[in-house]
Amino acid sequence: MKKFVIIDALALAYKAYFAFMNRPLMTKKGEPTSAVYGFLTQIVKIMEDTKPDYMAVAFDSKEKTFRHERYDLYKSSRSDMPEDMIPQLQRIKDIVEAFGLPLYILPGYEADDLIGTAVRIAEENGYRAFAVTPDKDYVQLVTDNINVIIPGKSSEENEVIDRAKVFEKYGFTPEQMTDYLGIVGDKSDDIPGVKGVGEKTAVPLIQEFGSLENIYDNLDKIGKKGVVKKFETDRENAFLSKELATIVRDVPYDIDIEKAKFGSPDMNKLLSIIAELEFRNIGNRIRKIFEEETEPLLFDNMHDMKEFDKTSVEYILINDVNKAKELSDLLSRSELFVFDTETDSLDTLTLNLAGASFAIDEGKAWFVATAPETMGKTDRLTITEFVDIFREPLENAGIKKVCQNGKFDIGVMKRIGIDVKNFWFDTMLASYVLNPDDKHGMNEISERMLDYSPIKITSLYDPKKNPEKVFEAPVSELTNYAAEDADITLRLFNILSGKLKEENLVKVAYDIEFPLVEVLEKMERTGIKLDEESLIEMSKELGLHLEQQTREIHSLAGEEFNVNSTQQLQHILFDKLGLPPTKKTKTGFSTDARSLESLRGKHEIIDIMLNYRQLAKLKSTYTDALPRLIHPVTGRLHTTFNQTVASTGRLSSLDPNLQNIPIRTELGREIRKAFVPTDENHTIFSADYSQIELRIMASICGDENLVSAFRNNEDIHRSTAALVFEVQPEEVTQDMRRKAKEVNFGILYGIGAFGLKTRLGISQKHAKEVIDTYFKKFPGVQKFIDESVKAAQDKGFAETLSGRRRFLKNINSSNRVVRQFEERVAVNMPIQGTAADMIKLAMINVNNKMESLKMRSKMVLQVHDELVFDANLDELEKLQTLVKNEMENAFPLDVPVTVEYGSGKNWLEAH
Repeated sequence: MKKFVIIDALALAYKAYFAFMNRPLMTKKGEPTSAVYGFLTQIVKIMEDTKPDYMAVAFDSKEKTFRHERYDLYKSSRSDMPEDMIPQLQRIKDIVEAFGLPLYILPGYEADDLIGTAVRIAEENGYRAFAVTPDKDYVQLVTDNINVIIPGKSSEENEVIDRAKVFEKYGFTPEQMTDYLGIVGDKSDDIPGVKGVGEKTAVPLIQEFGSLENIYDNLDKIGKKGVVKKFETDRENAFLSKELATIVRDVPYDIDIEKAKFGSPDMNKLLSIIAELEFRNIGNRIRKIFEEETEPLLFDNMHDMKEFDKTSVEYILINDVNKAKELSDLLSRSELFVFDTETDSLDTLTLNLAGASFAIDEGKAWFVATAPETMGKTDRLTITEFVDIFREPLENAGIKKVCQNGKFDIGVMKRIGIDVKNFWFDTMLASYVLNPDDKHGMNEISERMLDYSPIKITSLYDPKKNPEKVFEAPVSELTNYAAEDADITLRLFNILSGKLKEENLVKVAYDIEFPLVEVLEKMERTGIKLDEESLIEMSKELGLHLEQQTREIHSLAGEEFNVNSTQQLQHILFDKLGLPPTKKTKTGFSTDARSLESLRGKHEIIDIMLNYRQLAKLKSTYTDALPRLIHPVTGRLHTTFNQTVASTGRLSSLDPNLQNIPIRTELGREIRKAFVPTDENHTIFSADYSQIELRIMASICGDENLVSAFRNNEDIHRSTAALVFEVQPEEVTQDMRRKAKEVNFGILYGIGAFGLKTRLGISQKHAKEVIDTYFKKFPGVQKFIDESVKAAQDKGFAETLSGRRRFLKNINSSNRVVRQFEERVAVNMPIQGTAADMIKLAMINVNNKMESLKMRSKMVLQVHDELVFDANLDELEKLQTLVKNEMENAFPLDVPVTVEYGSGKNWLEAH
């Protein structure tokens, strides 16, 4: 049978748009492309997978449909289309036209109806039809010759839904999907259904009675009186919902399948659009689909990505001692060189080195192949030979070293006994400093800066499945791959170092980010000791708490259900208990933490549910996970610190994420008890900046009252409360201080009356009065906020006191929600980013001072504004003085900087 494929264009575009919500795609000229890119990659994937004979695309029209006329509330809660998605729809239509595909649009009807009609006509004419959409409602169209394709992610297979799959997924036939939707409704389209009846009740009824009509004809046979009453009450809504959910299959539209014959694109136009949108790599896939021989000149014009050409470079394999010595001598005479490592693992404590590559000049690089002695005699240098030969240039402090992700390469060298000196530049970090919201892998930077697509490691072997295969990769191919890495890193260094100067970001890069690399590598390698037994006991205790709370939740719900299932919880909260709906998501009303917080006080189940989730997270993320992360060789916990994740400049950590250990609850604080010193001769020492972000805000804004409070060493929250509530400081109650504290910190994050109302449990009117009074008492803060937003609107970015930038592409958007989010970022970035810079500088200075004094104590953790040390008891007094001094003077402000510290037998006791 010939194949006819039809695409639900808007559904695919929306899915792509939201998939890239956190990192929107954009051309160099600033044109948004997330929705277009997602749509294009999906239809190209569909073309590759299905190899269609006929293909068409359906679009929703702008006009309201017959469903809106039938039911006023149809899709009424949907937000307006995001502003930056609107121009992308025309791009999609242009692409569809260039592919030579018919575009079906009909006022008064939805794409669903056009697709339903098209696949019916295709089937009647003897074709096998496929409807491509992420929308589950389409399964009602499935027959023996009509399938629905649910697009997966780019790395996943698309899901093909046939009759058997429908029954497997839903428990009923395709024809019964409209009966199901008549009962449960569809929250995403505001189709009401029968209130209080969800999937668990609907499916068995459909299986027993076959249709909505038969259910109503047999209400007397349904045993549960409560269910019967719900059906009786919502009879009209049930049949209305079935009607609204039914896809029309006889739309008055001239659909001629023959006019959808696939295979006649306007290739020049298509590739021209792709060039404008900077979708370089997809052009080759499209040419392959149509077996198109395109003139090379066209691809030169569209900046087609360059790839490896061995005739344009000189990449040299070094696998004997004499050649290695010649290279080492050459490196020793250079002012600067790049080095990169190839290993069989990412664990710098246990990995084996498979080789190192070096570059001094662009276009030429060397790869020194190595192998551990345990592999026996090979045609590679042994690790001992490599260390003896290359120690001198790598440890020579007079020679500058450049890397991509140098923390790893330095760690690799430490593993084999080489202490790299004068680490000078990191291309990954330079890319991050220039624009933190970009991607910073070498391949991404290369494609962005050099229009060059490097050799992929997966062309040699799959490192995710078995990194040890690096030793099995053909050494000639490994040479090209590894030497190219060094060569590209050098080329990027030459570009990025210039850009840092152009953008006045030299201080951020050379004084903060680059020197921090060696500090973090040392901290990761040192690790921290854990009390494993206490964590295991705590995990058991949490398990008992969770069991008890599950029973309480079931009792309040009136039935047992999976507490961890979003859909089942939605049914309990909004259908059964009738709680007011929260924000809308694709699967119904949200049950995330913020949504549940907004429901506090509405029902007892909410408080218990929030507590349950907190305990479950503690158990899974910490008490269960931390013991599994103890390293088998060192017996310690080694987290990984990331410099290129947070756009504000803050560090993040991974395996485990120590930044998220909760400290506001007693159980959360208990986790810190498990972090202990090395032995009885050591103690945990912790030093923490006091209210650093408020101090930074005071220093930047210069508000007289705020600055005075800090200079006089007042309790800032009590002083704020006294001013806002117009009482003497000694008359401030704990409740007043609590409210002032929420306002003080809320202002940093652009809190509004609604947010303050939620935090304080007061009316929105009262919250607005508190904020208004705050700004009257602290006019400098209001001025700082206004000036921060204005500066970001003018420059397109917000910056810290040290010059770190965060770009705000939507700061002037006419979309209020999008604009207001970036306005809040414009206010917060100078404060939070400066705090991040401050503690990074402190870490560098503390580390350097400890090294100069040859101290045995170790800095082991950094969490937000806090540094943690595994301190030798003999050095504790000296360490306290050193750390306090370096932290308080890392970045001078116009108000005093205060550091609080303590020590103890575990992290909790020290904090």
